[in-house]
Amino acid sequence: MINKSSIDIRELENMGMKQLNRDDLDKAKETFERVLQLDPENLLALDKTGVIFARRGCLDEAEFYFKKVLSLEPAYKTAFNNLGNVYLERGEIGQAKHCYKKAIEIDIEYSRAYHNLSIAYKREGDTSNYLRNLKRSVRLEKREGIKKVVSFFKMRRY
Repeated sequence: MINKSSIDIRELENMGMKQLNRDDLDKAKETFERVLQLDPENLLALDKTGVIFARRGCLDEAEFYFKKVLSLEPAYKTAFNNLGNVYLERGEIGQAKHCYKKAIEIDIEYSRAYHNLSIAYKREGDTSNYLRNLKRSVRLEKREGIKKVVSFFKMRRY
């Protein structure tokens, strides 16, 4: 049985994601704060609050939220990826690479983590690993795109 609170949280999560995707950071932050009032350990809301802080350049606050997510769910790949972005932004390339590799350990087909790892290698001047990870990212993104198209057509009925 699904209770009303879980439905409300899902609706708020969806609303917050739409606001974040529109880059309406103030509204998205308010929405995710409402989610966290209802569920203080909501992983999506914690992670996306970290993203909002990161987009605003508040890296310490972003780091706090990503680490909070990982303290609750050590296998949350997007939090590792996002934490890696914080470290990369600070120039802490070794830390960033570690986080991207942890995200990839969790999901071997996580294209964003390969992409970000490639950027970290590029900043280090490691062309070989830069290209290897960039190519892997592109292949995975193409595969994801094809899966979405196939899924779309499977859902349609003629």
